[in-house]
Amino acid sequence: MLMMAAGAIGGGVTSSVGRAVGSKDIKRAEASCFHSILVAFGMALIFTIIFLLYSENIFKFMGATEIILVGAINYAKVFFAFSIFFWLTHILASIIRGLGNTYIPSKAIVIGSLCQIILSYVFTFGIYGSFKYGILGPAISIVICHIIMMAYLFYYLIFKQSILKVKFHKFSNLIFIDIMKVGGLGLLNSITIALTVGVMTGYIGNFGPNALAGYGIGARLELILTPIIFGIGAALTASVSINFGSKQFARARKIAFTGGIVCFLIIGFIGLFINLFPQFLYQNFSSNPDVIKYCLKYILIVTPFYCLFGFGQAIYFSSQGTGKMIKPILVGILRFSCVVLFGYLAVSRNLSIDYVLYSVSFGLIITGVGMFLCLLGKEWKGL
Repeated sequence: MLMMAAGAIGGGVTSSVGRAVGSKDIKRAEASCFHSILVAFGMALIFTIIFLLYSENIFKFMGATEIILVGAINYAKVFFAFSIFFWLTHILASIIRGLGNTYIPSKAIVIGSLCQIILSYVFTFGIYGSFKYGILGPAISIVICHIIMMAYLFYYLIFKQSILKVKFHKFSNLIFIDIMKVGGLGLLNSITIALTVGVMTGYIGNFGPNALAGYGIGARLELILTPIIFGIGAALTASVSINFGSKQFARARKIAFTGGIVCFLIIGFIGLFINLFPQFLYQNFSSNPDVIKYCLKYILIVTPFYCLFGFGQAIYFSSQGTGKMIKPILVGILRFSCVVLFGYLAVSRNLSIDYVLYSVSFGLIITGVGMFLCLLGKEWKGL
């Protein structure tokens, strides 16, 4: 959920900075940069307060007990006490993307993530009896790697790029709203996605633990594909925002549509491959025939529509660049509402699990078709 929140706010930052750079309003871009850093501190403060004060209540609500609960609380205390470094890393990366540079943030995050994997092992299991922190190991690793990534991105922003200067500005409601009208609404979209997963998990749970395990394996594929879409989507947000700022609306829409087709093909191909060769997914997670049976149901019913999911998400990221997010958010709310309603009808009427999965597929169709219709709207003509 934290990563989704950072992605949502980051989209607002990239959009605001990119549109200012595209219109050659460097003073506004500098103001957006300063306000984005303020937003990072604000979001970090909110998450820190929530998880330092109420982590026990949150994890108990999620079902954690005894040693698992203690471990989760300790992990949260380490990570969220230093979450400012996480937020600054992702906000600075978003600012740099808004300047039209996606290489530097990508390099920082990829190298930082690889180092995080190595350090997580070191701090979890130790080396010759030293640096062994158990469950706290990954949290310590995340903090250290994000401090280094943040320092590198700050260095680039202050000393390497020449488009804008990082400096203090008087607080402006106008700039803050410009960021949050995209990032804030993006948070709402992230909430609907998280709620959809939560509600569907509850529905599937009515069919027993094997069904829940099978659904979990199948739905894991969607989580694996999301970073691929985000990688393309981050570039789309930056490109569209800069072109919108320079009033090249037709070019911005062409970029969005091209990005949508690329995601349609890539995600669609992966979905089709898993549909034809499902063993490549489930063989790594379970050998229980009942679990595999339910996993196959998910794969056969849902994966054919992954192409629409990929297309829709690409257009969503592109829409962030326009600074106008009402319609894309409404598509997300519509998807959530339909999936929840149809899933509830299937469970309440004791229909087979297939009908619950049909509701998931229908939600993906709504995402793809709905975002395509958004692309035809007047917002994409600068109106």
